[in-house]
Amino acid sequence: MVSAMDEGVGNLTQVLKDTGLWDNTVFIFSTDNGGANKAGGNNYPLRGQKTELWEGGVRGVGFVTGGALDKHRASKASGAVNKELIHVSDWFPTLVRLAGGSLNGTKGLDGFDQWDTISKGSKSARTTLLHNIDVMYSKHGRAQEQYADIWDTRVRAALRMGDFKIITGQPGTGDWTPPPDGRQYTLPKVKEDPLKNLWLFNITADPTEHTDLSEEKPDVVVSMLKMIKSFNDTAVPPRFPSDDPMANPSLHGDVWSPWQ
Repeated sequence: MVSAMDEGVGNLTQVLKDTGLWDNTVFIFSTDNGGANKAGGNNYPLRGQKTELWEGGVRGVGFVTGGALDKHRASKASGAVNKELIHVSDWFPTLVRLAGGSLNGTKGLDGFDQWDTISKGSKSARTTLLHNIDVMYSKHGRAQEQYADIWDTRVRAALRMGDFKIITGQPGTGDWTPPPDGRQYTLPKVKEDPLKNLWLFNITADPTEHTDLSEEKPDVVVSMLKMIKSFNDTAVPPRFPSDDPMANPSLHGDVWSPWQ
């Protein structure tokens, strides 16, 4: 699958160059989540996998290239790494600006225009990044009384704020899965209370999430839980409709397709 995708991206890129469109193209390549270990993915040395709130589940690889990017970049050196906070919701205002459009009349947006950050290395306007709040996911562990008036730590959620990342509820198994290359890896052994439901990491210094700082930095925990509550207070209530048997591909030529 990866080889086929690589060939397809290469074919598309070559056509854009052959037709003279590459100089006016911004090419964005990005995954939507970490790999699923049981399906052949691997996120080592990050912790966890797809569907989990550990970095292995939420941190994705990606790059931006294209002739239009080269025209705007302050440095022409290739392979620049951007460590600023950028979220998937930022693509909309960024691409609308690039296309010469206007955001006038749109509702309040969660995203920020990140073009100067991408093209010039400017500081991101984003200081927080919400990974998830899932109020429909089963609550996990014991409610922590010291934070009960701010946020129920049994609720599944994760937030990045500056250098810190906080997780509440059930984030997933939290395993470190080594790549299948035959080498020997020393994997961390973390013995945690199975009912534990609060973690705080300095994700800049500790991207592999080894050292929980939640007990050492209660002031940071309080600040970040208040931010999660603020996001949740303004969130659209989730809608999770019941399964519709008419969506079964066997009723539509054995393909997933619109059925309503």
